[in-house]
Parts: sequence; C-alpha cells; structure tokens
Amino acid sequence: MANFISLILLLLPTYLIRFTVFGIPTTVLEILIYIVFLYGFWRARQDGFKPIPRKIYLPIGLLIFALIISTIISPDKRTALGELKGFFIDPLLVGWLIFQYLKEKDITKIFAGLIGSGLFVGIHTIVQKFLGHVTADGRVIGIFGYSPNYVALFLAPIAVLLIAYGLTLVIQKKYFPSIFYFLFFIFYLVAIYFSGSRGGFLAVGGGLGIFVILYYWTWIRAHLAAKIMIAVLIIMALATTWSLFRPDFSLSPETGGRATSSNNVRFQIWQASTELAIKNPKNTILGVGLGNFQNAFDKLTKERANFPEYITPMALTPHNLFLMFWFSSGLLGLVAFLWLLVIFYREGFKKLLSSKTTPIILAIVSTIIIYGFIESSIWKNDLGILFWTFWTLIWIIDSSKFKSPLPKVRHANAK
Repeated sequence: MANFISLILLLLPTYLIRFTVFGIPTTVLEILIYIVFLYGFWRARQDGFKPIPRKIYLPIGLLIFALIISTIISPDKRTALGELKGFFIDPLLVGWLIFQYLKEKDITKIFAGLIGSGLFVGIHTIVQKFLGHVTADGRVIGIFGYSPNYVALFLAPIAVLLIAYGLTLVIQKKYFPSIFYFLFFIFYLVAIYFSGSRGGFLAVGGGLGIFVILYYWTWIRAHLAAKIMIAVLIIMALATTWSLFRPDFSLSPETGGRATSSNNVRFQIWQASTELAIKNPKNTILGVGLGNFQNAFDKLTKERANFPEYITPMALTPHNLFLMFWFSSGLLGLVAFLWLLVIFYREGFKKLLSSKTTPIILAIVSTIIIYGFIESSIWKNDLGILFWTFWTLIWIIDSSKFKSPLPKVRHANAK
C-alpha cells in the first residue's frame, strides 16, 4: 500500500488533467485516489480497521460539518462541491490510507514520491524560464497556470523536506546520499527563484529554521545563550519579513516596482476581506460560502477605484490561510482548523525526542503554515494533499521503537 500512496503523491500534478464522468467533473489524480482508497477499504474490511483516536476524528468531523454548512449556503453549489471534494475529501481519503496502512519505515517512500513530483514541477519551471515563457515582469507561471506563486506553494514544503532530510543524513554521518538531497534542494530553490515568489523563500527559510531548532531542542533548552540567540534571530527574522512585505501606498507600482505593488494589493485584500465579516454578522459566523470568496469580495468593492480592474482579479482568496478558513467555512471551520494544528503540534512535541522523522514533519507543516500568513497555502488540490499527508504522518510514528537521534546534553550541574 505504501507504493500506491507514494504513486498518488508522485502524480499530484495530474489533477490538472480534467474531464467529466456522467457529467461530474473529476481529474486523473482523483480517479487514482478513489481506486487506491476502494482497494484499501476492501483490504481493511478483510484485515480489520485500525481505530482512529477520538482526538483525531472530532476536529476533522467538526471541519467537515462546517464545510457542509458552507456548501449549503454557497450561491454557487457546483464550485462549492468541487472545492469540498477536491480540497478536502480527496486529501482526507489519502490521509486515511496513510493512517490505516503506513508504518514509520514507509515514510521514506512517501518522501520519494513527493521529491519526484517536485522534480517534475521544478524541471518544467526551469525549462519555461530558458524558453522565455515568462510574464511581463519575468516570472515563470509554471505548470499550474494562473499564478507563479503556485509553483512556490508546491515546492517550498518539499524543499524543506530535502534540506531537513539531507541534514539528518549528515548528522548521522551518511555523507554520500546527503549530497543528492542538497543538490535537489538547490534545484528547487532555483525553480522558486524563477517563480519570483518572495513568500516561497520566506517559507523555506522559516521551515529550515524551525527544523534546526527542533532537532537540537534538548541542547538549546539546556543553554541560556542558545535561547537568547534564537530569540534575537526570531526578532530579526520578523523585522526583516515586515520590511519586505509591508505596504507603502506613497509609492506607485511604477516607482516601487512589483514588490511594492504586490504588498499593497495584498494589504488591500486583507483590509477589504475583514470588512466582509465586520459589516455582516452572518458572514462573521457562517462565512460567505465555500467557493464564493471572490464573488463576495467583488460585491463589496465593485464601486471602489482600482478594485475591479487590478485588485479583485487577484482576490481568488484573501491571501491568508486563516482568513480563508474563516470566510469559506465560518467560525466553526476556523476553530476546527486551529484545533487540528494544536493536536498536531502536541503530538509532534511528544515524539520529538524519540523519532528522527518528527522534526522533519513538524518543519514541513510549519513551512505550509508560515506561507499561509501571506497565501492560502492549503486551498488547492495538490496543496491540500500535501498538508494532510504530513499532518497524518505524525500519528503513525511509534516513538517507543526508536532511540533519540538528538545529541546527548551534558548539563551544567553534571559531574
């Protein structure tokens, strides 16, 4: 089963191959997921289902309930059902397969499938750059179309996987295989650079920093100087991030360039998005309906200068993961998502000191969340599967079978 799940992850970009079955829109990726799920469900009926802990299925159940309500209230039921199916149901089926069948020894196969998928996307991006297939400002849109950011959204978590796993091999003195991970990591960074996404580099840097902190957590916890240094680095990182992404409405796009234009547009989208909730209590509680954010945004801002021409076309989402959950699934959906993050990190920290894989998984999910502060980093077929894959992997780790890979710490009061 691990090979089948790895195949799904290898073929993530095949969600772009779309067709209909009995009038129902679907994709090659979706059909593959359903085939593997049906086979896995049949096998589980024969061998017995692995019980799902209550702390897992309660927040997931709440999220599905919130999404169903948002589908019912959405004025565009076809789009809402498509997002419910493609962004959540399909990824959850993959997550169930991982939880039901995989052991920690299988995680490397999952890594291999994702790395292969990322290589395909990266090669396509780099080839487009050298062929001159770029936007007016030199960015490569890539295989996903519409926005160059989609390339970075897909590659950033896998890039962190590469560098984190490569560093783990170096620490274990497995130098030769680590070379390939580092080379692939550089390759991914080149593709992200060609996409022109500053958020991609922010997410990769943040994810890498979190991996290093988690991997050496016992040593850091025992040394005050290390804690102070990390605190200083975090403050510097936040200050740098603000300087790179803060809006500046005193500059025009011509004067400030693409970065200023992007920052200003994102800030205006955040500002107008918040108004959607403040001006309508129903939106505050239930959201605007699944798949209806851009339409609601357009109705609110259609009379405002520059919005219909320049800003609304960029507002497919509010460019923030938490706002997207709020507006697309209501307060219940946002609470469910935050609940899912809390139990994920709690489980991860429980296993942090006994599994060599845990810091990698935590760093990858953190990469997705960091990117989610400036983009809706789960709200797409492939991105949803990426998130739920790593969210589920933390639950299959049996910490009792592994010795801690972390360096031993000699405390100051040790003799």
